[in-house]
Amino acid sequence: MIGTVAVHQIRALRRQRILAELVGSFVGITVLAGVLGWASHRTIIGVYEESMRLLATRNLAAPPNPFLLKPKLSQLSNVVIYITLIGALVALLLGHLTVAEDDSTGIGRIIFSRAIRRGQYTLGKIVASGGVLAGSMAASFVVSVIALWIVNSSVPATRDLGRLGLFFGLSWLYLMVFTMVGMVTLLATGRRSFGLLSAMGVWLIVTFAIPQFTSGLRPSQSLNPIVDPVSTSQAFFRLTRRARPLSVAEQYKQLSAQILHTGAPESLSAAVARLTPILVALGLLVVITFAQVARHDFSRSDSGE
Repeated sequence: MIGTVAVHQIRALRRQRILAELVGSFVGITVLAGVLGWASHRTIIGVYEESMRLLATRNLAAPPNPFLLKPKLSQLSNVVIYITLIGALVALLLGHLTVAEDDSTGIGRIIFSRAIRRGQYTLGKIVASGGVLAGSMAASFVVSVIALWIVNSSVPATRDLGRLGLFFGLSWLYLMVFTMVGMVTLLATGRRSFGLLSAMGVWLIVTFAIPQFTSGLRPSQSLNPIVDPVSTSQAFFRLTRRARPLSVAEQYKQLSAQILHTGAPESLSAAVARLTPILVALGLLVVITFAQVARHDFSRSDSGE
């Protein structure tokens, strides 16, 4: 029954053309990051070649190519920002839509008129959402490999492919947190419009408010996963920064920077500590989802909204 629910949900998303739009969104932000990486590469190479010609006319030694000093995967660093913000919003929508139709159109009454347990139903919905996100991350991985191949004019090394796969695996975990938020808020509020609005409120708090309060960053600076705080000298931010390890978005950005080699190296224990809040948040949301589905009344309909 779990597989049946999952397959039915994926087919429903495909029938409504939502599946293609979801996958296309993640592929699109990956392509955009690749284009920006390529443009940055061309700019750096262009400036370097002009400098080489200028230094040659003055009989001066040329410095090493600055692009060769950059980590190969740093060209995709914009993907981290896009997934943190846009990807999380798309994942939130996915979670909302996964249960919205059953809850608001009366389909839930038909489903539970059959021999299916609510735990099986919940797990099937989670599996469907996780499968859609996994497929999206796999497509983004392929696009990223192609982008690196084009920019570097060579196939990425096995080590870089492994790091890239690890990054998209981490991204899958991060996005699943917001998928579960989309489910939880709808089940908790009982209404599609209010549930979606509540979910977006959580998205704003997690991706903007908490990083700003715990890092002492201005809103625009919170988009940069590497920038150092500028307001930590203030007593308020010295107090709130203690909660920074609990910020899911901050830990995702910092851990992604470690994987892509765009941040300062850290130990394995530090990486595990950064991963823990994401896993805990996902686990708690899954438990809450099971509890809410167990007591939710699927016999009503909000089709009048």
